Amino acid sequence: MSQLISFKLSELAAEFAALLPDCQFESDGTDPSITGVAAIASAQAGEITFISSAKFMPLLEDTQASAVILDLTTPSSLPCIRTAYPQILLAKILEKFNQPDAPIVGIHPTAIFGEDVQIGKNVAIAPYVVLGDRVKIGDHAIIDSRVTIYNDVEIGANTIIHTSCVIGDHTQIGANCIIYPNTVLGGDGFGFDLAPDGNWYKLPQIGHVIIEDNVEIGCSCGVDRAAVGVTTIHEGAKLDNLVQIGHGVEVGAHSRLGAQVGLAGGAALGDHVVMAEQVGSAYHIYIGDGANIGVNSGIPSNVPAGARMVGYPVVPEEDWHRIAIAKSQLPDLLRTVRKLEQQITELEAKISDRRQGA
Repeated sequence: MSQLISFKLSELAAEFAALLPDCQFESDGTDPSITGVAAIASAQAGEITFISSAKFMPLLEDTQASAVILDLTTPSSLPCIRTAYPQILLAKILEKFNQPDAPIVGIHPTAIFGEDVQIGKNVAIAPYVVLGDRVKIGDHAIIDSRVTIYNDVEIGANTIIHTSCVIGDHTQIGANCIIYPNTVLGGDGFGFDLAPDGNWYKLPQIGHVIIEDNVEIGCSCGVDRAAVGVTTIHEGAKLDNLVQIGHGVEVGAHSRLGAQVGLAGGAALGDHVVMAEQVGSAYHIYIGDGANIGVNSGIPSNVPAGARMVGYPVVPEEDWHRIAIAKSQLPDLLRTVRKLEQQITELEAKISDRRQGA
């Protein structure tokens, strides 16, 4: 049986004050012992909980939790830790209470190796992994079961490749990356041209993919290589599930792409770009640093740095709000137009009658 982990709330606040200088311990004089983290509706005595929005305030009054993580202003009758970055604090506390089991270091006997494979120190290679020729894997990397890695791939230190991923030829993956199950890196880009005989002629895709350090790519994503050149995911970028990165795309450092984002070939994103779910882009567009694109948006042309855009096609966010309000008023506007058309018809008929009478 695992030993119960317990920390005083004040100890947690003091520990994370180095990371979050505004971190504050606040209570009515008690200093509860914290043994775990739980959602506000299910938390029990000894657990710390979290609220991310004022709409959860009524639940705070009824929770059985012993403490809560809050921002600097939300009132609470419970002992709490406050910070301007409550979600970061929640992440750190979750990490403290959730220490995953260390992987079993070593190479499973069912793994298949090509020629000239180089394996670093303390690497874990799970059952049924297939490594092509000249593959290089850095120290402390984890290659989960049924991963297929083609020729001339390089994988950096501490990177985790989860089960059933496929890594195409010449792909380079940096250090401290996480690639989640069923993702394909370095598959062929969607390159076809219409030949004189009416058939689609495939353009050979001989480029490759570069994934820089500290990148996370979610489940069932596709990052395609180009006909020539490189598809690049820069340092610190985060991709949600089911994201499609087309051939020759460049995703800027520390950008974040929501589920089902699709970037057409040649699109380039600056640093710190945020795209919500189901955003799609046209070919060869540029999206500037710090741009923020709202959910279900379509991007037909370049977006300037720092812009907040939404809609299909995208427009500035403030314009989109006005458009949304205007759309809600369309039924009333349509009734008004029909009424005016009827009045005009009646007026024209009266004018015509008078002219005929004259």
